Amino acid sequence: MKILVVDDERTIRETLKEILEDEGYQVFTEEVGSRVYQRIKEIKPDLIILDLFLPGTSGMEVLEKLNKEGLTEKIPVIIVSGHGTVETAVKTMKLKAFDFIEKPIKYEKLLSTINEAVKNRRESPEKICDYSDLPLRQAKEAFEKDYILSVLKKFNGDLKKSANFMEIDISNLYRKLNKYGINQ
Repeated sequence: MKILVVDDERTIRETLKEILEDEGYQVFTEEVGSRVYQRIKEIKPDLIILDLFLPGTSGMEVLEKLNKEGLTEKIPVIIVSGHGTVETAVKTMKLKAFDFIEKPIKYEKLLSTINEAVKNRRESPEKICDYSDLPLRQAKEAFEKDYILSVLKKFNGDLKKSANFMEIDISNLYRKLNKYGINQ
């Protein structure tokens, strides 16, 4: 499996390359956001690890372009950032990033996320919802329900982990599950 690591910090690129190669992955690196698209064409990676803050073209801009081209549905993108906010994480998920991991990177978390991305990639792709035909309130609710379902799936139905990931308290998660008729 080929992984493209995109980060402007040389030590992070080299460390990730070493760790992932020890795990049996073929790893390629890039430090400049504007070259990512060309590297994808050359390498044809199975997964991308993308830092948000890159010189020139930001990781967010790269993710937006990948999403616009439909590549995020074919190649899982794991976002890493040392300066992310909840809003940034949500925006990356809306742009179909597979996951968002904060720096400093916990390598066990990264490896489990990669394994989950590979597993999900092998499964049949889910229907991508288009909310643009709905009024704003209905679109927000439809998105929230789909988001909750995807997070629950990611954590195998574990409510505590799901609530923690979504940064809401578990009682609020229970209310949302009831609101959307999601049985747990």
